Amino acid sequence: MEQAGPTTRFPGAVWSAAAGAVVLLLAVSGRYGFHRDELYFLVAGRRLDWGFVDQPPLTPLVARVSELVGGVSPTAIRVLPALAVGLVVVMAASMARHFGGGRISQAFAAVTAGGAGVLLGEGHLLSTAVFDYALWTAGLWALVRLLGGADPRWWLGLGTIVGIGMQNKHTIAFFAVALFIGLLVTDRERLPSPWPWLGVGIAVLIALPNMLWQAANGWPQLEMAEALRARSDGSLDFVMLQPALLSVTLAIPAAIGWWRLARSEELRPWRSIAVAYAALFVMFLVTGGKAYYIAPMYSALLAAGALWFEDLGIAGRRAMGIAAGAGIAVGLFIALPLLPPAASGTLDATGELAETVGWPELVDQIAAIHATLPDAERDRAVIFTSSYGEAGAVDVLGPDLGLPMAVSGHNTYWLWGPPARTGPIIGVGRVDGTLGPICRDLEVVGTIGNPHGVENEEAGLPMYLCATPLRTLAEIWSDVRHYN
Repeated sequence: MEQAGPTTRFPGAVWSAAAGAVVLLLAVSGRYGFHRDELYFLVAGRRLDWGFVDQPPLTPLVARVSELVGGVSPTAIRVLPALAVGLVVVMAASMARHFGGGRISQAFAAVTAGGAGVLLGEGHLLSTAVFDYALWTAGLWALVRLLGGADPRWWLGLGTIVGIGMQNKHTIAFFAVALFIGLLVTDRERLPSPWPWLGVGIAVLIALPNMLWQAANGWPQLEMAEALRARSDGSLDFVMLQPALLSVTLAIPAAIGWWRLARSEELRPWRSIAVAYAALFVMFLVTGGKAYYIAPMYSALLAAGALWFEDLGIAGRRAMGIAAGAGIAVGLFIALPLLPPAASGTLDATGELAETVGWPELVDQIAAIHATLPDAERDRAVIFTSSYGEAGAVDVLGPDLGLPMAVSGHNTYWLWGPPARTGPIIGVGRVDGTLGPICRDLEVVGTIGNPHGVENEEAGLPMYLCATPLRTLAEIWSDVRHYN
């Protein structure tokens, strides 16, 4: 096999794969519309803090920067996620090169890492998940260099990556623990060195502001973790969904990559990565983690599996190439909005694409109800929603229609407090349990729908009007909180 040193240039296929992934994501970024989480991140970005109930501040900060640079549109806020996917592609190829892979390995690692359905699906949206994926991959890339003999000061870079990751999503702490377990099992002689511990110190220092915010606000992330655990995929689904994350056929090189990292003498310096993957698998299985939490590890496993691909003969590479291409092609239609919304809904295994449909229509419905109020009451009206997605839609899309800012008891919206207004209440979603006791005349005035008939979390929910509240929301605000 051709051995590649760190100065070897990438083959053109690597850059083509990275550019192709970015261009594809940007090309479809304007289809459908905002995701519920993107609307929430935009609002959170306008109210920046060191933390929020359900995530640290990095993704809301990215949303704010994207809005300031490109305005309020799905395409504008999805540029950086698309670039993050391109970065993952290049880092996967780089890991294959540091494993000793030649040009064929590097190209295969780039194509398979970039073509994995889970990465494309996450890269289509502005989310904590896509930056989590990129940061884990960057951490793996730094570790691959370290275990391959790089300057030990790279531990400081690894610590910086983990610290930044903690400001994005706390699951990267599992990644750090798993890497420690892997090193303890296979490379414990590295641990007495001061450099890994200096890296730990940097990670803790960067993460500290969010930890202080969590402490000051009663550790809401712990309550969120319990709520998420209650909605976990379940042990069987966690296992069965792993191949699906890799568009099924890409699970073959990933599995072989793990085996080679675990058993091959050629890849012995990086054996701790195989141990770390196994540790993460067990940790997420036991703690009720979502299936996609472990997905960023596949960039390293695919990079190792790419060496196996290069070792195959021409016929074997052709067969695996066809299988990989077929898996990627099918994954594209599942992960991305390539079909009309109604048709795509039948393939939307995760439900994420469905949540990008119907938000402008929802806001139009709310505006129509708001317009029926007398002028004096309209200026005092309150919009109260059951979820941050509904509230975010009102706050992002509603001002041009003359709507006031929404309030909700959901997650950080509850922390942002009750409305100062005391007039009629327009209720959106599952709010009858809250509004019923404080309204003299709670009336159902509509049903949420969308023009494509897509079944999502909003479709079919009622809309209410409480024309004469007996009490204000501020008076019962402590009772409306729900973190989930």
